[in-house]
Amino acid sequence: ALFRALKDNVRCVVLNACWSNAQASAIARDIDCVVGMSRSISDKAAIGFAAAFYQGLAFGRSVQVAFDLGKAEIGLGGLPETATPRLKTRKGVDAAKVVLV
Repeated sequence: ALFRALKDNVRCVVLNACWSNAQASAIARDIDCVVGMSRSISDKAAIGFAAAFYQGLAFGRSVQVAFDLGKAEIGLGGLPETATPRLKTRKGVDAAKVVLV
């Protein structure tokens, strides 16, 4: 209900917590882009993902590119969790075209 009420102001939500994929799917019914985790994720992987993801957004990259950078950071850290983050989008939304300003 909170995200439904804020859908005109919130374009992206990151649930950087273990097993948050189901919640991400539910939120993506109202919010353009949502990141969730498909299983348990270590603190090191979660922190690395978040740092690279937000850095990508800060440099004006699309949500899709920022997401890809976050996953790449996990891999560059030698961690086996690159498949854990999942990007969900609202129906009809292309994350490659969503740039947050």
